[in-house]
Amino acid sequence: CDGSGYPQGLKGEAIGLMAEIAGICDVYCAMTRERPYGDAASSQVALDAVRAMRGSRFSESIVDQFVQCIGLYPVGTLVELNSGEVAVVVSQNRIRRLKPRVMMLLGPDKLPNSYPHTVDLIYDPPNAAGQTYAILKALPPGAFGIEPSEHYLA
Repeated sequence: CDGSGYPQGLKGEAIGLMAEIAGICDVYCAMTRERPYGDAASSQVALDAVRAMRGSRFSESIVDQFVQCIGLYPVGTLVELNSGEVAVVVSQNRIRRLKPRVMMLLGPDKLPNSYPHTVDLIYDPPNAAGQTYAILKALPPGAFGIEPSEHYLA
């Protein structure tokens, strides 16, 4: 929205809502996909970068709505839990964005689960140590050789 983008150096209201939405989606997708010139960033890194552009490259309200729509851990994000397990986010919780539904792909030893099960973090289920599951961090696409799209329907 500061006129530094394309086309024609348009600024603010002259850009238009749909163009700004397309721009923010393009930036996010470019960061989270592997490119010939660089590795894909995790969804968390990409969201942090988009949020850093709030009020400069993109209007504040568009960034806020974008984050609200995709959540902090979008579907398909690989995450490491406080138990050491690795999971893929399979659905969002619209009320509590930090508590999505996840499919447990790797155990604490980082070995694949033969029969991955889903856990809905909104219910604060306990892990094997008796602690409530929590997401420690988002992992980059391809971490541990996992292709997230093989484990959920997009």
